[in-house]
Amino acid sequence: MKKSSSFFYDLACHLTESNDHHQYNIDAHLVPFCSKDQILDLLSRWSIKRIEQIDSSSAFYSKLLRYQPLVLIDLIKNDLNEKKTNKEKFQNYFRDNDKLIQVIANKEAKELIRLIIQYVNQLEKHQRFLPTIIQSKQKDFFKKAPSEMIELITIVASNQPG
Repeated sequence: MKKSSSFFYDLACHLTESNDHHQYNIDAHLVPFCSKDQILDLLSRWSIKRIEQIDSSSAFYSKLLRYQPLVLIDLIKNDLNEKKTNKEKFQNYFRDNDKLIQVIANKEAKELIRLIIQYVNQLEKHQRFLPTIIQSKQKDFFKKAPSEMIELITIVASNQPG
């Protein structure tokens, strides 16, 4: 029996009309079969805009990390936008979420570097730096995303003395 491309999405919408999305792990069971756009729509329906709104020990979080890291990158962008007003939290975001960033780096290095470029460009020139994950795995990132790494290092280095 062939299912439509929106079968699991439609099922998740229907089930979460009467149940909370994490009740019975509905979200965790159905999300791996949905597209990125469908998941983002579901998250919007569930009023989830930032990664901090998802319990990092939940099955849903694990499934997103495993099957949809690009969705998490979108949620991280929203976290960073939320933290812009608090300089300290904004600057410490990558350090505070090191494990998450490392997993995403292994799956979506190019997209992560693009996110970090956006992040670094939002910092004041004298505060621009390479996040620890980039410093520790520079060679790996250069192999996976060479042009993005050159752009990132150029941005950071152009503002460093010497």
